[in-house]
Amino acid sequence: MSEEHKEHWLKIVAIIIATFIGAFLAFYLAVDISFNRMMSPTYQMKKMEKLMQKEEKRIQHLEKNMGENPFVEPKMGPTLVELVKEPNAYKIMVNLKPLDNNEKNVNVTVTDNVATVSGNVEKKEHHREDIMSFSQSYYLDDNIQADKMTKERKGDKYIITIPYEED
Repeated sequence: MSEEHKEHWLKIVAIIIATFIGAFLAFYLAVDISFNRMMSPTYQMKKMEKLMQKEEKRIQHLEKNMGENPFVEPKMGPTLVELVKEPNAYKIMVNLKPLDNNEKNVNVTVTDNVATVSGNVEKKEHHREDIMSFSQSYYLDDNIQADKMTKERKGDKYIITIPYEED
């Protein structure tokens, strides 16, 4: 190998080494500056101030949505299950609107004079899944005739009728 070739390869190796050293120094300098900046008290104070402003906006939004009196209970929607005692029968009325208007989502059992109405419904929309489950039990009189229980649908209502004998 000639002297010219050796010099040429030495130049290339020197350039590669200089490039690596330059890249290392640039990386070290960037990391050092970032670390020192993150550790400075002013940076931490600015970061805390931003968090406090964000929290203050969230609280203001909550106060705005609460209205003038935050101690007033929200208005309740229509009841899901309602029990009515009529002459000769108990009627349990279930609102089917929240249950996808499907009476198959409702289960009714009567055991030892206790009527239990339960059900659940799963709604899947886009990236969200809502699951609603409920159970309501009613203690009925001793003279009910559970074997004569009937179930019927009228519009958005599912009506369970449990007859009883009057004394």
